[in-house]
Amino acid sequence: MPKDFNRWNTEKKALDRSERGVGFHEREIWWCSIGVNVGSEQHSQTRDFNRPVLVVRRFTGDMFWGVPLTTKLRDGGFRYRFTLQGVENDALLLQLRAWDRKRLIRKIETMPKEIYEPLITHIKGLI
Repeated sequence: MPKDFNRWNTEKKALDRSERGVGFHEREIWWCSIGVNVGSEQHSQTRDFNRPVLVVRRFTGDMFWGVPLTTKLRDGGFRYRFTLQGVENDALLLQLRAWDRKRLIRKIETMPKEIYEPLITHIKGLI
């Protein structure tokens, strides 16, 4: 599927202008408008440019570190596998980055502490 940078740029401008801002917390998984990115950077392959992102660390009311999630499982050192509600997921740790809350579309759920805490320990080990 070819990357539609032009349509994403239009969407991104609208996101930036929006006054939309949702409350969010660490451990929450959100549909996040991550858009189209360059090269191997993680991007959305959906028509609405969204994909699930885990809020790893909240810095301010507007900014957080988030990591994209996928159900396309692969082995590798920069992935963390976990099962949530019977579905296996990989957290794409290599794609950890800062996001603005304007990108958050809809909360999916809150990750249980017993899954979240080992994931954070794994991230700290990589850093």
